[in-house]
Amino acid sequence: MKYTPGILREVLHSLIRKLGETPEQFVRQSGRDFTRPRTLRFETVISLLLTMSENSVGKALIKRFKSMENTPSASAFVQQREKLLPAAMETLFQGFTACLRPAGRFQGYRLLAADGSDLKSATYPGDPASYRPGTARQHGWNLWHLNALYDLQNGIYTDVIVQKEHEKDEKAALCAMVDHSAVSGPVILLADRGYEACNNLAHLEKKGWNYLIRLRDKNRTVAYGQKLPDTAQFDIPVRITLGRQTARQLEQLGLVVPASYYRVPPQMTFDDLEPKSTSFTALSFRIVRIETENGDTELLITNLDPKCFPPAALKRLYAMRWGIETSFRSLKYAVGLIRLHAKKPDLVLQEIFASFLIFNFTQASIWTVDTAQSASKYLCRVNFSDAVFACCAFFREAVSDPLPLLRRKLLPVRPGRTAPRPKITGHRISSCYASAR
Repeated sequence: MKYTPGILREVLHSLIRKLGETPEQFVRQSGRDFTRPRTLRFETVISLLLTMSENSVGKALIKRFKSMENTPSASAFVQQREKLLPAAMETLFQGFTACLRPAGRFQGYRLLAADGSDLKSATYPGDPASYRPGTARQHGWNLWHLNALYDLQNGIYTDVIVQKEHEKDEKAALCAMVDHSAVSGPVILLADRGYEACNNLAHLEKKGWNYLIRLRDKNRTVAYGQKLPDTAQFDIPVRITLGRQTARQLEQLGLVVPASYYRVPPQMTFDDLEPKSTSFTALSFRIVRIETENGDTELLITNLDPKCFPPAALKRLYAMRWGIETSFRSLKYAVGLIRLHAKKPDLVLQEIFASFLIFNFTQASIWTVDTAQSASKYLCRVNFSDAVFACCAFFREAVSDPLPLLRRKLLPVRPGRTAPRPKITGHRISSCYASAR
């Protein structure tokens, strides 16, 4: 299937119409909300949520209706969107993403990066699960944690779980995303420190996915019960057997204690074994230490084949994980997620999933642009900010076809460029990061 902007828009419109056929599943008062004919119908409210810019709600409505007299008021729009449950936008995001069949592969593998990012919203003490009171010199705020799986080769988010600040659990979120993922074929999951728990590894292996995860390395001498060599680089195979009972309890039950046995403490989450289970779970992987260009070392854990992925290949592969970090920057600034219009939890969730959906819609539209036609001596890519603007205008039917503009808005790709990370003070946002919606 060729994913032209026109086809993608029709897919998205059809999904919105499908939700509109059974609105009672996605509204607060079934049989009452969105039953009367209004200017702001169910489908219209969802379309507005998808294309709202950083401007005020009133200006967004004028842009949508193109009329100064018959445009609904901002208050009317807020009242209508409050009738929607967050599940409407989440279902729409999941449905649209499931329709995409990206072709990009890395040596036959789908490369998925897992990571999380925080998002602030306006002060709303009525939601204690996300509220953080400020100090004497600052206001409080509400904080949300975005857990995501990002396809590095194709530039789309395959899954998202949003958690509130005081309820966040990145490990549980990763397990949930892996378990219900519809991604087929060979997969390599890349993740930073914090995702190396045995429960995560067990879920990944049960799913049949490969993984490459960074571990804490500073002054580390033992990992997963294995003594680590005191050398700058190594690649050692490890096999451990996990169980809930102590070695002595196993002997009392007449069971043989497996080699490299590790008891999972009762307070540790491990979904494959019940708290008093006598069963075992075996994990096999490699622990690899590599040396970076500046002389530092990184410790990695992986279940990839050492013949196909020696340490040098793992080093190059793990460097690709940075793509999810830059994707969060584009999501927050280019798409405009950082500029929320709402502060109530359900309305914040609406805008979060709307932003993820627009991100995927834009990236899928870019797939059809042949960047090899550029006259530049560099490899090129589409300017994502301009692409967001063009695709949102196309979705609002303000332009006929965004592809000619996207073919002209190319930027050179210069791999290997590095720059020191600046120390951010305050919350000033550069004008370079104006929302493109």
